[in-house]
Amino acid sequence: MKIGFLSDIHEDLPGLRTAVTVLEKAGCDILVCLGDIVGFSFPYQRSIGRRDANACVDLVRDQCSVAVAGNHDLYALRRIPAYPAGFPYTDDWYTRDAHERRRRAGNILWHYDECDVPQHLSSSSRAYLSSLPEFCTLTHDGVALFFSHFRYPDLSGSVVASLRSDHLHEHFRFVRSQQCRLSFSGHGHPEGFAYAADGRLAFGGFGAHRLPPGERWVVCPAVAQTPRASGVLTFDTVTQQLDVVPLTVS
Repeated sequence: MKIGFLSDIHEDLPGLRTAVTVLEKAGCDILVCLGDIVGFSFPYQRSIGRRDANACVDLVRDQCSVAVAGNHDLYALRRIPAYPAGFPYTDDWYTRDAHERRRRAGNILWHYDECDVPQHLSSSSRAYLSSLPEFCTLTHDGVALFFSHFRYPDLSGSVVASLRSDHLHEHFRFVRSQQCRLSFSGHGHPEGFAYAADGRLAFGGFGAHRLPPGERWVVCPAVAQTPRASGVLTFDTVTQQLDVVPLTVS
């Protein structure tokens, strides 16, 4: 089976439409969305005229067989992460004043109040985003796959964190606990893709790559237009080949 991955859409409707078309032409059997469907942040996202949160949610719901929630999706709903990476959220976290939240969180959490452009989500968009889990698994051709927006223990990517080797070991332990050995995430916006094995993170460019056997974590490119090149990724469960395709959006 060939799986098409798209991630970090950030309300970029033309980019999402292009991504879906590219993955369809690549012959993908299913599409997987790795989160951050909504959330447009200055200065990271560009071309505010391209943004349409509700249309992006509708397209993901229609085209993706699997989707998980990212940190911006959770923030849009003021939803506390199920996997908070040890941060002591309170039940009234989002009813607190933004300055109070910043004082309590310091540099531990991402702060969206100053940079995220408000969006007006429809009731159907809110219901769909509310239904998204922070991780899910899929087995095909004897290959068990784990999907999340970021790595364990911060599956939603809500914490400002570097990729230390101990984090990678924790992630692989959690993935193994779900009876999986391969995991796919977004959040990092790499140009091309990133992958981890044996406690080390490496980067690969656009193009075809053969995924070596063993435990692997693959970080997919972003769909949204940012200072980094955007793209999508496909994975063949039989051949273990990755194809990382850049997006050109007119």
